[in-house]
Amino acid sequence: MFLELQIALRYLVPRRRSLSTALITLVSLFVISLVVWLTLVFLSVTQGMEKNWVQKLTALHAPIRISPTEAYYTSYFYRIDSIASASGCALKTIGEKREALESDAYLEEWDWEIPTHWPAKNVDAKGSLIDPVKRIFQELTALQEEFPGIAFQDYEISGALLRLTIQRPKEGPSYVSQMTYLLSWMDQNPHLSDLLEESKGPKGEGFPIFLPKSYKEQGVIPGAKGSLHFSAPTLGASEEQKIGVHVAGFYDPGIIATGHRSALVPKEVTQAIALNHQTFSPDGTPTNGIFVWIPNLQKSKEMREKIEARLEQAGISDYWKVETYEDFSFARELLHQFQSDRGLLLLIASIILIVACCNIISLLVLLVNDRKKEIAILQAMGASFTAVSSIFALSGLVLGMIGSLIGTGAALLTLHYLEPLVAFLSKVQGKPLLNPALFGGSLPKELSGEALFFILLITPLLSLAAGLIPALKAGRVHPSHVLRTE
Repeated sequence: MFLELQIALRYLVPRRRSLSTALITLVSLFVISLVVWLTLVFLSVTQGMEKNWVQKLTALHAPIRISPTEAYYTSYFYRIDSIASASGCALKTIGEKREALESDAYLEEWDWEIPTHWPAKNVDAKGSLIDPVKRIFQELTALQEEFPGIAFQDYEISGALLRLTIQRPKEGPSYVSQMTYLLSWMDQNPHLSDLLEESKGPKGEGFPIFLPKSYKEQGVIPGAKGSLHFSAPTLGASEEQKIGVHVAGFYDPGIIATGHRSALVPKEVTQAIALNHQTFSPDGTPTNGIFVWIPNLQKSKEMREKIEARLEQAGISDYWKVETYEDFSFARELLHQFQSDRGLLLLIASIILIVACCNIISLLVLLVNDRKKEIAILQAMGASFTAVSSIFALSGLVLGMIGSLIGTGAALLTLHYLEPLVAFLSKVQGKPLLNPALFGGSLPKELSGEALFFILLITPLLSLAAGLIPALKAGRVHPSHVLRTE
């Protein structure tokens, strides 16, 4: 077989190609290389943007979130604090439950009688009340020892009316008043330092808070004084309560819908507000839960399964719901849109590649017509149908591979100089070509491994398939008829 191919190549490879054959060859290579180049660049930029957006989505809100279920909120463990004098007859947050010395603060001789419609205590083999909060932190600590890169912390979300005073030297003082969602400070967040902007302002009175950087456009400066206002129930009616604050700095809220209305505050502030009224998150984020940060976002589902397995083994899985960033209501539609766009782009690229590879059919059909005499001589000398057909099929494969390599090289060069290219096009256009709020401060420069695998696999296969049609035609040449007429 190898000897037959070698003889066939010696006869079929032309010493002088016709101008039409050479031109079609160049056009085929150019079209394939162009399609490969565009596909790699667009897929790499799209995937890089998706990665940047996911990092922004999970920088403040962790990639894994553990939130209490309805079984937790209706359990004896949670509701008992509302009638326990040792707990101030007030429900506790997860952080307060974790810090509490006793899991069961109820004293039968001092406190109100337990309502009959409440569920019974969930106790262990020793008769002690099962504490799902302390147990889940024990499990997370054990998981952290197994995977040192993990970080976790409970969080709280509340809401209040933020009022700030802005001192303007020439115009006098002005005021900013806006309903604001308050997210408790999370010092365990490994990305927190990257989100915060350095503050050089003076320290003021009250609790320090960090505001979204959009507040700077309104004239807010570090050190600005203000207050948080919320209502608190009293015996007669609701009264307005006030907590003094000062602006300690600013942070990047990312692309979360409510990010520009959220402030980072000490946990004492969210606990004080939650003690008086319940807050509902507009984007579906539970107002109390646990954030878990992991080094590799690609392993979010795997880590979620490990956490769920530990909770199941500890007997507290009914109390907790474990979700990854793909399940977050504020991120689900965005991620689905990215996946749809990537799938649509792959489909369009495949269709264009099929059209581009059709040029190979024209090239090889022309080559078969030009080399009918040589093909007939080879067949008369004993060359098999497979040997002759393989020459043209391999020619299509080689064209596809060369086009893929040229397109890949062009894509690498384009991605390397992508930012200067975008800056030049923006200058020509007279306005920014890409919105920094959507595409970030810098564009992706890395070639997508998935896109490269797709291109290096699909392009040679399509080229080989395109070469099969002329190959079959070449293999069916009748030697006697061709040699008699030539």
